[in-house]
Amino acid sequence: MILDACTRIRQPAVLATVVRVQGSAYRRPGARMLIAADGGTTGMVSGGCLETDLAERAKEVLRAGGSQTVVYDMRSPDDIVWGLGLGCDGEIRVLLEALDPETLPPWCTFAVESRARRGHAAIATVFGAPDPERIGRRCWIDDRGRRGGTSGIKDLDARMFGAVEEALREKLSRNHTWETAVGVCSGLVEVFRPRVQLHLFGAGADAVPLVEQAAALDWCVSVYDHREPFVDSARFPRATEVRCVDYGSFEIDRLSIDGRSAVLLMTHHFLHDRTLLERLIEAPAAYLGVLGPRRRRERLLEQLAVDGIETSRQARSRLYGPVGFDIGSETPEEIALSAISEIQAVISGRDGGSLTEVNRPLHDWPP
Repeated sequence: MILDACTRIRQPAVLATVVRVQGSAYRRPGARMLIAADGGTTGMVSGGCLETDLAERAKEVLRAGGSQTVVYDMRSPDDIVWGLGLGCDGEIRVLLEALDPETLPPWCTFAVESRARRGHAAIATVFGAPDPERIGRRCWIDDRGRRGGTSGIKDLDARMFGAVEEALREKLSRNHTWETAVGVCSGLVEVFRPRVQLHLFGAGADAVPLVEQAAALDWCVSVYDHREPFVDSARFPRATEVRCVDYGSFEIDRLSIDGRSAVLLMTHHFLHDRTLLERLIEAPAAYLGVLGPRRRRERLLEQLAVDGIETSRQARSRLYGPVGFDIGSETPEEIALSAISEIQAVISGRDGGSLTEVNRPLHDWPP
């Protein structure tokens, strides 16, 4: 997440945030890019179309300080010739904010800390107001009831806090327009979700590319195996945790499995998978996968039934096997791509079909 990068900056920088999109755009509100004073950038807010122009505008923001909102309107066909030539058929508003590494904004630290503890938080940001001093003002709240921030206007604060409380309940980000005593203000209310947690059982050679790809998505990845030589952290440098465990006795409760978690069994050993499945099948993970053919998954479920272990229909519906999408995977890297794609689709509530066949907006964003 770009906000993590903000906490590590050692020079003045500008944070660019997409705050509103009308029509088509490469990324939705909440996309961010960090532009350092030396010209270095982290992240992107478009397909590379806006970044150069934003870097130029960032220089002025660094000189002047404060915040400003930039509007890119590509809805006219003339934009291809006379504008930036994006041809995206949408309007994008981007908030630019000067950051001082010595005094990082408290809302940024708040969001990073909430995410680190696998909690939810909601933050409201003003990007349009009659008074330019309101631009960039924020209010925030998390699932522990901690709150902070102010717009500096009492009735606007009341509306912003009401919006973040609603967003936290619904786990839904959206744009808002607030009527206040000083005029109409526009804002973005974002829900910050925990990172996806992947629990991977089995540290064979095919686990290596899977961990690398999951880490590239900024997932937390834990790797477990019963064989001491296999749980060498040097083999999995990007994993959050690498542990040698006994599959029958390790502490399932300590895994904190929830709706942002995925569990993948790839021990390549039927009895090990059976032991793990008994302990994990009723866990509230969004995704539980068992490597191997469909018949192997069915045999595992049959063995649990023979052993007198009842499984709910809901639990069985979350059990995937074979794992992954049908993309013609053969190599460990291709299999990892297939599995990661399926997990991402399940956690996002998508079916993973070809976008060519999708007749709806690519990004879920409430009106």
